[in-house]
Formats: sequence, C-alpha cells, structure tokens
Amino acid sequence: RVDVLRCAPPGRSFAVGAALVLIAAGLYGLARQTSMFALQRIEVVGASPQLAGRVSAALRPYEGRSLLVVDGAAVEQHVDGLAAVRSSVVDRAFPHALRVHVVPELPVAVLRRGVDSWLVSARGRVIARIARGTHRTLPRIWLPPHTELEVGAFLTGDPGGLAARSLAAFVASGFPHRIAFVRALNGEITLGLRSGLEIRLGPPTDLRLKIAIAHGIVPTLAL
Repeated sequence: RVDVLRCAPPGRSFAVGAALVLIAAGLYGLARQTSMFALQRIEVVGASPQLAGRVSAALRPYEGRSLLVVDGAAVEQHVDGLAAVRSSVVDRAFPHALRVHVVPELPVAVLRRGVDSWLVSARGRVIARIARGTHRTLPRIWLPPHTELEVGAFLTGDPGGLAARSLAAFVASGFPHRIAFVRALNGEITLGLRSGLEIRLGPPTDLRLKIAIAHGIVPTLAL
C-alpha cells in the first residue's frame, strides 16, 4: 500500500509553491495590462520595401498593444488579406517587436480591359491596378469590356483566371521564350510569343506534357 501522506509535499513547501504560482499569474496579468511588452516595432521580412510599407501600415492599429494579447493567427489573416500577399507567418520578438515573414504573390501577367490594366498572380488573384504601359516584360491577358475586376479578388471561373493559372505553369517550368499574350477562349488556351508564333494548347490539361513538347519543338522552328 502507498502512504499518500508521505508522498505529499510538506505544508510549508506547498504554501511556497502556491505563492509562486500566484505571483507568476499576477505578473502575467500585469504584463498584459501595462507597457512592459507593448508592441513598438513591426519587422517585415521577405517583401519589397513597397509591400513592407503596406504591411506595416495595415498592422499599425496593433501598435501599443501587449505582445501577450496579440493574436498571431488574427494578424496573419489580416496580412493575408492584402492583395499582394500570398501568405504570412507572424512571430513575437519580445520585448517590443512583431516579426512578419511574408510570401508575396507572384505576378505572371497584366490584365487588360480596354485602357485599364491590373497585375494578376499565378493563382489568378488581382494584385493591383497599374498604369498603362508598365510591366512590359509580362504577358498580356485581354478581357471582355464587361468583366468585373476587384483588387484582391480571385478570377475563378472566367477566362482571365484560366489564362493566368495556365501561364503560371510555363513560368514555373522556366519556359525560355518570351510570351506576349495569353488567350483563353471557349476553355482553350493559346500562347502568343513575341516572335509572332502562337502555341495552341487546347484545354488546360496535361500542361507538363504540353510544355515539354513546346520546349522541344519551338527551337526547331524558323522564327
């Protein structure tokens, strides 16, 4: 049989332990309510200076709050809501900083609707409205005049989103030829090279195979 009383700590030790727990709880509550760990600096890692500035501006309402009460998941959700951010991870850098690791959206093309232009990401997300004639190295995706566009929104089922996601496969593969435009018509994809050659991919299926075939055929053509 086990003698429970012998296993229990002495009364004095128990009292000291309980006091330490109460003191720790009190200090934690004090730190939550005072400026001991107040957020004073936001560090953005992995973003361009322009995007870092936008992230910092978006998180300005958190300044002055205790790091002990800042909800990291809520901060990440706030940052991920920015159109140019693909994902983020937030770390508390005690005593006064919040470090935000950002993965930016990858722009793969310029959406054109009449005279208006937008950057679109590899996921088909509208990143930002841009001035006409900028980002000349990116392919163009021409949209019908009635197409509704909103910065931060995803082009899910429309031709613009289909063209952007198909183009992303070529970008990821390191396709060496410069693409001038991408067209999605009736569910079929056509790439226009700057040389004037058009590559008709058909439906956006088996893209890896189609890219490999294009890699082999395009250099053999007299462009």
